[in-house]
Amino acid sequence: MILNHPFFFPMNLSNLAKFILGFTLAIALTLGGAVAASLYLVARLTALPPKPEFDSPEASTTTAVSTTPTPEATPEPEPTPEPEPTPDPGLYQARVTWPEGLLLRDNPSYDAGSLGGIAFNETVTVLENAENGAWQRVRSESSNQEGWVVGGNLEEISTP
Repeated sequence: MILNHPFFFPMNLSNLAKFILGFTLAIALTLGGAVAASLYLVARLTALPPKPEFDSPEASTTTAVSTTPTPEATPEPEPTPEPEPTPDPGLYQARVTWPEGLLLRDNPSYDAGSLGGIAFNETVTVLENAENGAWQRVRSESSNQEGWVVGGNLEEISTP
């Protein structure tokens, strides 16, 4: 009968064991290689760069000693520094109520460039409110930067 031909039933118990063992080894080697390659790449990509080495200032500055005295110039009086202009006192003090903080922009527009950020609970001085109330011009107390923030995210601080 044709179904008893070795082509249809080529495996006996020994051949079946060899097939299962070979298949298992192939899977194990493939997984082991993938794990080893990923560990190698992770180690290479997370390694810190070498610490920079700078020339020490003592080693690079060598001066020749002169034996002839040099006449000292009379010191000129220092000019008195001009007093810094006092910043605009603004409308009122407020604090940021938006939990993620606010983006400080150079114009009252969502398309405007970013100047920095103002953290949650940070104190700012409100300098101007836009006509429609959607934007407020503020000055950050910590960085002294001025810019525009989206309105409605500040809470006025009551002054005693």
